[in-house]
Amino acid sequence: MKFYSARQAIHDAYAVYLTGKSTGINPRDFLEESQLKKPDNNQQVCNAVEAGMVIATVENLEEPYSSWAKWAYGPRTEHTLPEQSRFFQWLEQDVMTRLDGMEKNIRQATRDKVRDLVAYTVLDYRSYSVNERHLYPVNLIIKRCKIHRQNWKRDFLSWHQYYWTFCDEHLDRAALIPVSETIKRLKYGKEQIEENE
Repeated sequence: MKFYSARQAIHDAYAVYLTGKSTGINPRDFLEESQLKKPDNNQQVCNAVEAGMVIATVENLEEPYSSWAKWAYGPRTEHTLPEQSRFFQWLEQDVMTRLDGMEKNIRQATRDKVRDLVAYTVLDYRSYSVNERHLYPVNLIIKRCKIHRQNWKRDFLSWHQYYWTFCDEHLDRAALIPVSETIKRLKYGKEQIEENE
């Protein structure tokens, strides 16, 4: 396998796993054209081993990082629905805990809007981190959550900024750094083999 980033490695490792399990998934949905040429048996074994090492790294992460990595960067299939559900349960609990910890009394309608806003923020971060395109820009979040524009800065902007930064600096760091280290070990191993040939 060719690894360009930890995000791509997670995606391709799970794609190799899913397509190798004869799940009826078309490999063209996941892999680049250059990877679609049928590899020889040795290359297939190497790809499976490398995919297994990346997957093992992700599976050994604590929650919510494991669910985050699989849902955010794995192939977009029904196979990631359990991780999506697990991650969003954790996320909702995190938001509710933060809301409960605030000193001021917050109306239920506002709490619901904050919960929805955070979910859209995370979905937008996921889209932006993968393809540098905003799926839910702020204007759309305001509209979808039925937030009055004059209340955005006072009541909601800080939630949006906090969870965007949380995804970037906490979730991604905890999930992607171990995968990057696995990739380095794999690349180092390949270099050692090539030197000895």
